[in-house]
Amino acid sequence: MYNNFAKIYDKFMKYCDYDQWSSYIKDKIEEYHPQGKTLLDLGCGTGETLIRLKENFQCSGLDLSKEMLEIAHKKLKNKGVNLFMGDMREFNTGEKYDIIISLFDTVNHLTSIEDLEDLFSAVKGSLNENGIYIFDVVDRKFMEAMFPGGIYYDERKDMTIIWEHSREDDLDFVEANFFVKNKNNTYDKYKEYYEKKIFDRSEIEKAVKKNDLSLLTVAKNDKIAGERYFYVVKKS
Repeated sequence: MYNNFAKIYDKFMKYCDYDQWSSYIKDKIEEYHPQGKTLLDLGCGTGETLIRLKENFQCSGLDLSKEMLEIAHKKLKNKGVNLFMGDMREFNTGEKYDIIISLFDTVNHLTSIEDLEDLFSAVKGSLNENGIYIFDVVDRKFMEAMFPGGIYYDERKDMTIIWEHSREDDLDFVEANFFVKNKNNTYDKYKEYYEKKIFDRSEIEKAVKKNDLSLLTVAKNDKIAGERYFYVVKKS
């Protein structure tokens, strides 16, 4: 997932307020684990969040996409940030962390309860005692608002995006076509396909409890990027 997309990901995310995301996460850390020093970003993408957090924490990042990590490496070279390629359901970097985060509804890319349970198991194994895991998820309301009638169309000066959405049973399927203007004033086409699953709060709570973790808080936020829910889970 996100292999071809990696080439244009930063262009696509041009209007993302990474500073606001990072500030929100730092506030959560200050509230729930102010002594935390080491941090792992699960699903770190091209490294923009790590760039903003590395001044406050000893940071590492993990992503499934080799292409995303190659871009992140260029940005973070000689910055003291370790990057790993791996699956968030079964990762083990060989280190333990005070804080683990997964942002931009990365957790919704898991497609089953078993995947969710495996994620929490891997997180637990990589957290120090009293360490916390912060992640956000979107709900059905978010998906319906984003894809009214099954289509989302986004036209920009240098890019046009057409998203097609469908739903089958408890999974959402998204096909995105990106038309990106090049230096010859023509367009290059990129296609990305992915699945998402909406987890309700009770499913998340059960998966947390099954792995002997503690749910500290669930907070709704509609200021950063649509309405989403931030969870803070603790290992104790």
